[in-house]
Amino acid sequence: MKTARAQGGVATRTANKLKRKQTILNTARGIIASGGYSSFTLAELASLANVTVPTIHNLIGNKSEVLKHLVVDMVERTEHVLFTDKFSDPITAVESFTDNLMSLYQDDEAFYKAAFVIGEQESLFEHGHAGGIFKKSLKLAYNVCTEAKEHGFLNGNVDPELLADRVFANQRIARYDWMHGYIDLPEYRRQMICGMLLTFAADATDDYRPVLLAKVNRVFSKV
Repeated sequence: MKTARAQGGVATRTANKLKRKQTILNTARGIIASGGYSSFTLAELASLANVTVPTIHNLIGNKSEVLKHLVVDMVERTEHVLFTDKFSDPITAVESFTDNLMSLYQDDEAFYKAAFVIGEQESLFEHGHAGGIFKKSLKLAYNVCTEAKEHGFLNGNVDPELLADRVFANQRIARYDWMHGYIDLPEYRRQMICGMLLTFAADATDDYRPVLLAKVNRVFSKV
């Protein structure tokens, strides 16, 4: 009986710790979304989360650790929406990839913009890491290129790794402008779609290139 009671007490304490940790992270997310990365302090976080700074250190860590938790959460959410669909047609693949991102970001745009800035400034994305989100996104672009070649949409005259790198570069450039406030979310979407499709057009078959370019013109005509 005592053992069962002790185990129940440990489980309760663990659950309470996890709950407090999540409250702290949710509060940190709100601070960053409303005030940005530069205004974030552990003192303000502790006050708004109704805990002490030592409690934050015990449950999560220092300021960098708190920020890392938020960026990791952002990356996991982004990966979840990116790697579920599979398409052979570049237009469908690009639109699905883009719209999945836009749907995610628009629900909490201020936070996601801030999280990307944090990730860049704190060097949390590990661009060269094989398991990082950018390497995974590049692999997704590579898969689209190879499948498009297999299904007759691309000629295969451009190395698929080079083509994938340039396709992904369009997303990276548009994301940079968006996260720094130079463009809004709809423009981010337009730049991503048009840039990626124009890149695919460089290797498209004679039959498919006009389809790609017509789609690009339709996207730009909505501006």
